[in-house]
Amino acid sequence: MSVKIPRPVFPILGFLLFLALFRDLLANGQPLCCRIDGVTYFPGIRAIWVNPDKPFDDKPLRDIQLMPDQFEAWKNPDNFDEPPIYAPVPFSPGEFSSGTQLRFGHPGVAHPGLPSEKFRHWLGTDAEGRDIAATVVSGARIALLTGSLAMAAALLAGLLLGTLAGFFGDDTLHVKRGVWMIFLSGLPFAWFYAITVRQWKISASMTEFLLSAAIFTGIMALFAAAGSLLSRLKWFSKESAIPVDLLVMRIAEVFSSIPRLIVLVVLAVALRGLSDGSVWLMTALIGLFSWTGVAKFVRAELLRIRALDYVTAARGLGMSPLRILIRHALPNAMRPVYVAFAFGAAGAVMLEAYLSFLGFGGAAFRGVSWGSLFINENSAANPLDTWWVTLFPGLMIFLTVSALNALGEALGG
Repeated sequence: MSVKIPRPVFPILGFLLFLALFRDLLANGQPLCCRIDGVTYFPGIRAIWVNPDKPFDDKPLRDIQLMPDQFEAWKNPDNFDEPPIYAPVPFSPGEFSSGTQLRFGHPGVAHPGLPSEKFRHWLGTDAEGRDIAATVVSGARIALLTGSLAMAAALLAGLLLGTLAGFFGDDTLHVKRGVWMIFLSGLPFAWFYAITVRQWKISASMTEFLLSAAIFTGIMALFAAAGSLLSRLKWFSKESAIPVDLLVMRIAEVFSSIPRLIVLVVLAVALRGLSDGSVWLMTALIGLFSWTGVAKFVRAELLRIRALDYVTAARGLGMSPLRILIRHALPNAMRPVYVAFAFGAAGAVMLEAYLSFLGFGGAAFRGVSWGSLFINENSAANPLDTWWVTLFPGLMIFLTVSALNALGEALGG
């Protein structure tokens, strides 16, 4: 059956992908190409793969970088042999001048103190003088990154758990007594040594967070191996049916009943040392609470498929459950997964906007993601008088979520 996708969906998503991939070429406060003392440099292009705040190896560029106000220094033609080549939006996301701030500059206004008329804020500035156009470009990368990667993680978790619940049910999956007993007994030990003992280090950096995850996984792997060895004994070698469907659905109900936004805010505060400017932690937290929809879709589809005639015939031919699952059942259950991915990505984009609005990531996210522009740093400002601050990012959020929802409806239709 063919899928009819509305025409505007792909142009909108293609435009967002273009902004995300070429962000540093479209909005950059450093010149893409410049000449100093007869030598050509490409400081803006370096930002594609290197953090712009990292010191330059070349002394002329490093001297400009160490000037009191980089904002004006990179845009001052006196620092170059000839006028440099700038991006279409000659301002970096989140960048603002500490000397000549242009608070709530209206769309099209030229930045004061800069010698060229080319330095205009085409979509205006926010309360601290950050360029709205640069934020619109940068927000596309943040939105697509969090939406796609968060749902990719949720897809893997939901697909695994939903498959186990739907295909094996409560009485099909048998595990040796020693394996599951020792494995479950290892959970408190893994939690203690990976989380409890290291709770202060976890909030220090992402490296410590990943190290704790590795410790947890390693301890559980050791207990699983010990359970396999113990299963060689007679009493521990007996197999028991694992109620996978019951366990997975109860866990999914727990996750579904928890208000995601409140929990994410609490976790962000608890891990505030990691959340400062970390889009990866935001992605991981969103993915952690987005797998339940995928799991329920896959479970429902596999409950239907496993009762069909071709699955019964495959069992009659002596095929193993794993082969039936991988080659016959799972490929026919993937369409609901695509639907859940599209709707889940739209929800992830909205959730990222909420978290940015609530201050996730601190000052590092300000002016970089769409949601961060909804923060009014000047309570005396009338929102109607500064309409451009919320209009353009709000329009981008609306278009992104609408396109993803339309894609999900088309896939499910």
